[in-house]
Amino acid sequence: MRLISFIIPTLLLVSTASAVLGRQSMQWKDINTREVLRWEGDTAILAQGTSMKELRCKILVDPNKVARAIDSFGIPETWTKITYRTEEELAQQRSELRNKAKTHGIKMNEEGNLFSVDYNWVVKQSVGDLHVIANQIRSTARRKGYRTRREIIGAIASFVQELEYQLPPAHRINEEGEKILTAGATMPLETLANQQGDCDTKSLLFASLVRSIKLVDVIFVAIEDHLFVGIRMNPSQWDHWIHHQGRDWVLIELSDSWPIGHVPQNHLTIIRSGKYDVIDID
Repeated sequence: MRLISFIIPTLLLVSTASAVLGRQSMQWKDINTREVLRWEGDTAILAQGTSMKELRCKILVDPNKVARAIDSFGIPETWTKITYRTEEELAQQRSELRNKAKTHGIKMNEEGNLFSVDYNWVVKQSVGDLHVIANQIRSTARRKGYRTRREIIGAIASFVQELEYQLPPAHRINEEGEKILTAGATMPLETLANQQGDCDTKSLLFASLVRSIKLVDVIFVAIEDHLFVGIRMNPSQWDHWIHHQGRDWVLIELSDSWPIGHVPQNHLTIIRSGKYDVIDID
C-alpha cells in the first residue's frame, strides 16, 4: 500500500507499458492443484509425482473499456497546486480537492498532503468490466474438473499471480500531455491489459474478478509496504488466516505464485504480531 505526497500549497501575499488488447489466449498453472504433504516454513513438501494443472482460455480485453477505465481514474497534478491567502482559504480548497479526488478513485488524508488509492471505488468501478472475463475463467476451471468454491477461487488467484510483478508509476500522462496522479496504481482492466502489476494492483484485479461473479467476500490486509487479500472462508489445516469482525479470513499472496492460505513467513510474523490494517471491500 502506497501513500504518495503531491500537494503543493502556495501562499499568495496581498499585492501506461505496452498493452495487450483484443482477444487473447491466456495460459497459466494453478499452484493450488499440487498435493502438499506438509509445510516446512515457506517450503511445501509435495507428494511424489504431483504436478500443477494447466489452464488456458481466451479472453477479450476491450480497448474501449480499457481506455474508459484509465480515463476515469486519477487526478490532474494541477489540481494539487493550491494557492491561498488565508488558512481558511487553504482549508476550503483542500476540502474541495478531497471531494473531487474521491470521485476519481483517490483518497486524500486529513492533513491534505498525502494521496492513496480508494480501493472500494476501484473495485466498484471495475466489476462490470470484468464480469465476462471472470465467468470465462470459472468456466475453464469447471471444464478441467474444478467443483468447489475454493478450487474456483484458486484458478482465479493463480491467473492473477501469473502476471508479471511490476510497480506502476505514481502518475500517467493523458492524451493532452497532462500529468495524472494515480497514487501508484492502475485500474484492474488496465492491469490485465498491461499483463503486469504489484501487490496493490493484483489484489484489486483479483477482488474485482471474484466480486464480479459474487464468488467470495474479500478484504485487504495491509502491512508496511505490502498488501494481501483475505477471503471469507473456513480455514483448512495449513491455512494462514486472520479473524476480523467475527469471521475468519484466509490470506492470499497475489504478488507471486503462492497457494491459497499461505503467505511468506516474514510477512506472517508481522501479521501474527497484530501489526496490520484491514480494508473492508464492500
